[in-house]
Amino acid sequence: MKAKICGINSLSEMKIALDSGADAIGFLVGITHLAEDKIDIPTACELSKRVPPFVSSVAVTHLQTAMDIISLLKQLKVDTVQLHNDIDLTEIVKIRKALPYLKIIKSVSITGKESVLIARKYVGYADGIILDSRTKERLGGTGITHDWSISRTIVEESPIPVILAGGLTPDNLREAIETVHPYAVDVNSGVETKQKKDLEKVKQFVQIAHCF
Repeated sequence: MKAKICGINSLSEMKIALDSGADAIGFLVGITHLAEDKIDIPTACELSKRVPPFVSSVAVTHLQTAMDIISLLKQLKVDTVQLHNDIDLTEIVKIRKALPYLKIIKSVSITGKESVLIARKYVGYADGIILDSRTKERLGGTGITHDWSISRTIVEESPIPVILAGGLTPDNLREAIETVHPYAVDVNSGVETKQKKDLEKVKQFVQIAHCF
C-alpha cells in the first residue's frame, strides 16, 4: 500500500520522507485555515523541484476558485493537486481543462453518514478521494481519527481510489488499514515530534503501509 507524507516544509523533512521510502510528498500551499506546516509559494516551488522521479509530488490547497488554483499550480512542479476545501464541481472541471496532465484528489471530511453521499458526487470529477477529519479551525492535520466504518463504506462503493487520512499514526495504522482497506494512506502530524517530522516514526509508518 502506498504512503503519503504530508506537510513537508523543508529540505530536511523531505529527506526524511524520501529516505523512509514514501511514495508521495505533500506540500501545504495556498492555505486559508490553521496549519502549522503551511509554506509560501517560493518555498513550495523550491521543494517541489527537488522531488525525485517515481515519487509523487502533491500540492495540498484550501483555495476554492479554479483561477486561483490554476495560477498556483502553474508555479509549482507537482503532478497532483489535493483540493482540501469545499469547491464547486464546475471549478474542478475548469482545473481539469486547464491542467489535464495533473491528477486531482478531492478531500471529503468524515463527519457522519452524509459523507458517503458527498463522496459519490466527486466520482467522474476527481481521480481519487481522500478521507480526513476536520474541526472548526482545521480542514486537516487534526490528529483526530474519524468513524472508520463510514470510510470503509465509501471505499466499498467508490469506483475511484480512496486514500485514508485523519489521526493516523504508526500505532493505529495497521488497524486502520485492516478496517477500511483504502488504496493508500496519508499522514502529517501523526509522524511528528514537537511539530517536526520524526525519522523513526516516518520509517515505521511507511514500513507498515508497505506490508499491505
